[in-house]
Amino acid sequence: MKQLWGIGAALLSGALLAASRDTGQFGWLVLVAPVPLLVYALYAPRAWVVFGLAFTAGLMGEAGPMWFYGRVLPLIYGLAVYQALVFALAVVLLRGLYHRVSPAAAVLGFAAMTAAIEYLYGMVSPNGSFGALGYTMVDVLPLLQTASLAGVAGLSFLAAIIPAGLAVLCLRPRDMSALAVWAVPVVAALVFGFWQLAQPSGPSLRIALLSDDRYAGRIYDHPEANAELAADFASQIAEAAGQKPAAIVIPEKMLATGTKLTSDSVIVAGLDGPAPQGGRLNVAALYEGAATRFYLKKRMVPGLEGEYQRGHDELVTSIDGQSVGIAICKDMDFASDLRLYGKRDVGLMLVPAWDFDRDAYLHGRMAVVRSVENGFSLARSASQGLMTLNDSKGRIIAEKRTIKVPSMLVGDLPTGHGHTLYSRIGDAFAQAMMVLWVGLLALLIWRRLH
Repeated sequence: MKQLWGIGAALLSGALLAASRDTGQFGWLVLVAPVPLLVYALYAPRAWVVFGLAFTAGLMGEAGPMWFYGRVLPLIYGLAVYQALVFALAVVLLRGLYHRVSPAAAVLGFAAMTAAIEYLYGMVSPNGSFGALGYTMVDVLPLLQTASLAGVAGLSFLAAIIPAGLAVLCLRPRDMSALAVWAVPVVAALVFGFWQLAQPSGPSLRIALLSDDRYAGRIYDHPEANAELAADFASQIAEAAGQKPAAIVIPEKMLATGTKLTSDSVIVAGLDGPAPQGGRLNVAALYEGAATRFYLKKRMVPGLEGEYQRGHDELVTSIDGQSVGIAICKDMDFASDLRLYGKRDVGLMLVPAWDFDRDAYLHGRMAVVRSVENGFSLARSASQGLMTLNDSKGRIIAEKRTIKVPSMLVGDLPTGHGHTLYSRIGDAFAQAMMVLWVGLLALLIWRRLH
């Protein structure tokens, strides 16, 4: 009977994780999704059964990314197995600490391991912090503000410690130390979050985002079509000019390198073309009147952009007295790269992007977390995705789905102030979680041996 309860708990948790992780506006469900499985894990008689059930639930939780990317990036299946394995090991650690150390240590160990493993993975992964649990917190605005202190690792810590604490609370409701170890940081995060959301933003800039999914990727296969594409976007730019935007953003790889665009507004446009020395260039061209500067994409999509040359430098300009940075799509997956802009107190990022249609929400919201981490607002114009304007607190100011016709989104976007704690101290919190995780693991091993 206990095993049947365990199977039911795993299936329920797996289904809730699938709904909460990376699939849409149900990220808050991750705060309760693992609870049935974790409660069972704490009283289950056999660790190997717990591991198997946790692995199953974890794999179910990766259904969204497998559906989004499986047809174009088969490596996502390997990543899903890895994520499920890490989740299962964290559940086993929770169980071990609960029985051999203390319930409080179990709650803390589960959250510390989650944050630490994600940090280590992000250091070596060609996909950066993709798949981090903390991204589920993007629509829980008060908790999201923790990213400005501790980065996505802080969000992952909160997203793990809350269900672990609730599971222990179900079995040990009178254990005050087990309650305090998760309730105190969560309450502190909420207090800080509401305070942060009440702080004033910087001056607003009117931004126009343009897109047309008919042209997504066309310039790569048909470079001869660039004159037609450039004429269409010149027409869109002229239409947008009627609303007097300070800046206009055109998606990634939409036009050919060498394209000339003019406007009274600053224009950032995604260009694609062959490099003189071989390979290809993925460029964001910054048009400022008669002057043009270029940002070269730093981070490429594994398996799809191997021929592209990587950039190494940031690009910052000033628009109406506000410091503005440039990045391209996947660059926003890498917290360390965007922290370089945070250190320079950039107040707004202009980002051409190209998504995979199904992952529009997932990938767009990852970029929103970079905004909160570094205190800048974000204007992200994607093809086959979402055109999004969000402020430095992660609030969505305006958003529109792209389609196979000319699309435009114009909005007044409050700029940020930069100067967050995270942009100054970096991943100190994640590193502290590594130390805590290793220490608790060593203590568990010592207790088991003695």
